[in-house]
This record gives sequence, C-alpha cells and structure tokens, in this order.
Amino acid sequence: MRTKRIRIKSRADFNAGLLEAGRKIDRGETVQEQKGEYFESLDAVRNVLTARRLELWHLIRDRKPASISSLATLAKRDFKSVYQDVRLLVAVGIVDLHESRGKGGKRLVPRSLADTLTLEVA
Repeated sequence: MRTKRIRIKSRADFNAGLLEAGRKIDRGETVQEQKGEYFESLDAVRNVLTARRLELWHLIRDRKPASISSLATLAKRDFKSVYQDVRLLVAVGIVDLHESRGKGGKRLVPRSLADTLTLEVA
C-alpha cells in the first residue's frame, strides 16, 4: 500500500528543519530524506484538497480512467475544470500523468501515486 503523507508545519518550523539539515550535512552526518507534502495550515490543505479534487483522486485511484476526458465523464464535470484540477493534483504529488497513444492520437492518462493519504500536524 502506497501512502502519501501530507503535513502541516509552520514556515518557521520548516525553515528550522532545513537549517538543522544543513548543519548536519556540514558536519558530515547523514540526513534522512523526508517525503511528503507540506502546508502551512489546515486552511491551506483545504484550499488545495477540496472535496471535488479528492473525488477526482478517488476516481483516478479506483476506476483508473484511460484519459482526462474519461475522468471528466466519470465525474460528470467539464473537461477544462477537470484538467485544471488534475494539474493541481499533479503539482501536489498525489497524481501523475503519462502519455499514451491510442486510436485518436496522444492522450494523458492520470494515475494515482498513493492508495491512501495521511494528514500529519507537526
């Protein structure tokens, strides 16, 4: 099972962590990579991961649409807004797009990068 970690951490805490990692590197110590997406507040998470975008992610994860157009049909939404929302999910790291060739030419196929999402408050 692939889990995507979404963390809420203040900018000051995030910067302090970066500074500490830099100091460890300077001392020759190993720094453990922290994977996940960071937001400054719960409101910021809510602004990006809206109910409609999470619905798209669920459809991508569970129904595995063959294209963004197919996803728009499944979601009963217009292509343009689905495309914009999918691009945002790509930017957050929850979804990726790969090119596929079909009868009608190239198409972008959305794929979920996680089976579950977890929210952590630091």
